[in-house]
Amino acid sequence: MIYIVGDGVAGLAAAISLKLQGYNTVVITKDVHGGSSYVSKGGIAAATSSEDSPELHAEDTIRVGDGLCDINAVNYFVREAPHAIETLVRWGFTFDEDLRLEGGHSRRRIHHRTDETGRELTNFLLRRARDLGISIVEDRVLSLVVKDGTLTGFITEGRGLIGNVDALVLATGGYAYLWQYTSNPPTNTGDGVAMAFRAGAVVSDMEFVQFHPTVTMINGETMLLTETLRGEGAILINEDGVRFAFNYHKDGELAPRDVLARAVYTELMRGHRVYMVLSGIENFERKFPGVNEFLRRHGLSKDSKIPVFPGAHFTIGGIRTNVRGETSIRNLYAIGEVADTGLHGANRLASNSLLEALVMGINLPNHIGEAWEGPSTDDGVVIGVKIPRGRSPLGIDEVRRINWEYVGIVRDGRGLGTALSIYSSHDMVSGTEGSNAVLISYLTTLSALIRRESRGTHYRSDYPGKDARWGSKRIYLRVVGRD
Repeated sequence: MIYIVGDGVAGLAAAISLKLQGYNTVVITKDVHGGSSYVSKGGIAAATSSEDSPELHAEDTIRVGDGLCDINAVNYFVREAPHAIETLVRWGFTFDEDLRLEGGHSRRRIHHRTDETGRELTNFLLRRARDLGISIVEDRVLSLVVKDGTLTGFITEGRGLIGNVDALVLATGGYAYLWQYTSNPPTNTGDGVAMAFRAGAVVSDMEFVQFHPTVTMINGETMLLTETLRGEGAILINEDGVRFAFNYHKDGELAPRDVLARAVYTELMRGHRVYMVLSGIENFERKFPGVNEFLRRHGLSKDSKIPVFPGAHFTIGGIRTNVRGETSIRNLYAIGEVADTGLHGANRLASNSLLEALVMGINLPNHIGEAWEGPSTDDGVVIGVKIPRGRSPLGIDEVRRINWEYVGIVRDGRGLGTALSIYSSHDMVSGTEGSNAVLISYLTTLSALIRRESRGTHYRSDYPGKDARWGSKRIYLRVVGRD
C-alpha cells in the first residue's frame, strides 16, 4: 500500500496517476480542500506555444532564481511541463484558450481556468480520485517511523501506528501560514517538513520564503490578487497616484516577485498606502470572474482602488528531494511545496509551483520501485542541528507575529538572533502542531542567520548585497540529536 499525505494538486495527481498504473493508494489529509492548491489563482507555466520553448522557460526560471537554481531540476521540469498539461487534458480537465503573462516570464505561457485555476483543478482532481475509488481519509499524521534510514511506518492521530508501508508520499504543502500576513490557509504550518526533519531527513533552503506583493483584505476577507492581473494591465499606485514600481525595477509591476514585494513593503514602511488599479484591464469581468465577485461582495468594482500589501505566499525551502521525489530516507517521498528540488532557486518564478506539483505527482509511478538514489547535497554545506529542548508551548499566533517582525521581508542579524533565542526556549520536539510551527520557524531563522547576504526572497539589511561565496551554494540541515 502507498499512502499519500495531503490532498492538494501534488497529492491528488500522484494518487490518480498511481491508481491508473495499478497501485493501491490511500490519501490522508488534515482537511479536505485544506491546502494552498485550492486558493491558488494564476495557473500552470508550460511552454506549449509556437513562440515559446522549454529553453526559454528555463532561462526565465534561472534568471528569477537568482543564482541558486538546480539546473538539472530546471531542465527536467520545463521539459516535462507540456506533458503535464497534456495529461490533465487527457484526464478530462479543460483550460481556457488563451495563455497569460506573469511577472518574470518572457512569453505568455500560463495555462489557466478563469482566475481560479487552483480551485478548479483541485475540485477536478478530487472528483477524478473519488470516481476511481481512491480512499480519502481525514486524519492527522503525527510522526514517522524510521529504522536504519528506511521508513517502516507512521503514526496518525486517529489510527495510531500504521506499518508495512510500501511507500509514504508527503504532499503536505508549505509553511507560509506561519507569518502574520499571508495568502495561505491555516493548514499550512509545515507539519510534513517538521516530521521528516525529526525523522532524519535533510531539509534545505529554509531561509527562502516568497512574499506575494499583492494581497488584499476588505471587511476581514483576505484574497490574493493574482499576478495575471498585472500581466493583463493592472498597475500599482500610492495614495498620491504615483506609479512607483518602476522606481524599483525596469519591468515595473511585472518585476520578479521578490523585488516587487520589497517595493510595496518599502512604500508602506515610508507611510504610504498602496493600491492596485484594475481599470486598464480589458474584459475584466470575463477574464477575472473570481476577483470581480470578490469586489462585488464588498461593494467595489474594477474602477475602485484596491488596497494591497505583501503577504507570505510560498515556501521555497522544505525536504530536500531529487526530481523523482526521493528524500534522504528510503521509502519516503516528498512532492509539491513540501519538497525542495532546487527548481526555484532563491526566488520562484510565477506559476512554476503548480507545475512542479503536477509533474512530480503525475510522474511518480515511473519511479516507484526504481533503485533508490536520494537527493544530492554536493552543492552546499550540511549543518548538523541539535533540536533545543524548550519546555513551554508557544501559540501559533505568537509564532506568526514573531516571524513577521523578525523573519519577514526585510531581516537583519539582530532581529534574527532575537527570534532564534525565543524559539530555543519553547517546545519543538513533541510533534504537536504548535511545536511543529516552532521547529520550522527555528530552522528558517537559523538558515537566515547563516546566509550573510541578500539573494532572491532572502533580504538582509545588514548584508544588502550578494556574496560570491554563496553563489550556487545552499544550506542543508540535518538533525543530530536534542540538547
